[in-house]
Amino acid sequence: MTAGLHGCVAIVTGAARGIGQCVVKELSRAGVRVCGSDKRAELLADEMRRIGAETGNETLSVPADVSLEDEVVELVGKVYAKWGKVDILVNNAGIRQIGPVHETPTEVWDDIQSANLKGQYLCTREVLNQGMLKQNDGVIIFVSSGSGLTGEKGSSAYCASKFGVRGFAQSVAKDLKHTKIRVSTIMPGMIWTPMAEESEMADADVDWLPTDQVAKAILFCIDQEQDTIIPELRIFHRAQI
Repeated sequence: MTAGLHGCVAIVTGAARGIGQCVVKELSRAGVRVCGSDKRAELLADEMRRIGAETGNETLSVPADVSLEDEVVELVGKVYAKWGKVDILVNNAGIRQIGPVHETPTEVWDDIQSANLKGQYLCTREVLNQGMLKQNDGVIIFVSSGSGLTGEKGSSAYCASKFGVRGFAQSVAKDLKHTKIRVSTIMPGMIWTPMAEESEMADADVDWLPTDQVAKAILFCIDQEQDTIIPELRIFHRAQI
């Protein structure tokens, strides 16, 4: 157990499966009380109960669509009502759809930007406004992607959203420079997640990065001294470099 995190409170979005589910597990093992949020309400509730029982730490399940302002306001409000604070926010929820730009409908573009970028903005704003700024302490993690480093064929909307996350996170870090709130951005390579299993890459000959390794990298960024900041962390399978 990471003693420095024991008793902290975290919100993790996209927590029902994949990276988010692994992050919830790592945080809960470290003694953190975790609220998981996801659009998949039933799966989310099952996973939060299972992780809580496994680790012996309190968990909370709050279904929400992070692209919808009212639902994000309610999500953050429920955590403050239950535990009185938020020490850690992991902005992880996101979607991916592919297609060349000339075949990308406006609604697909908007859905991707809303889930991957607007959602991180809304969650960050609400956590800060509802208590973290007043607390003047905490950690905000932004999950971007290797696709936020290099444009990729057939992924203009997704890459744009992940590049946007990096720029947004850098600006947030500057906004918070004179506080004790730390900001880090994680940029994983190709990860074996349910999203990957459902993608066009599922049968590709790829050396996938294990999801739990990304979760451990996120925990590493969180579990630093207050004055030690990791602005960006890239994590790839050796074969992807």
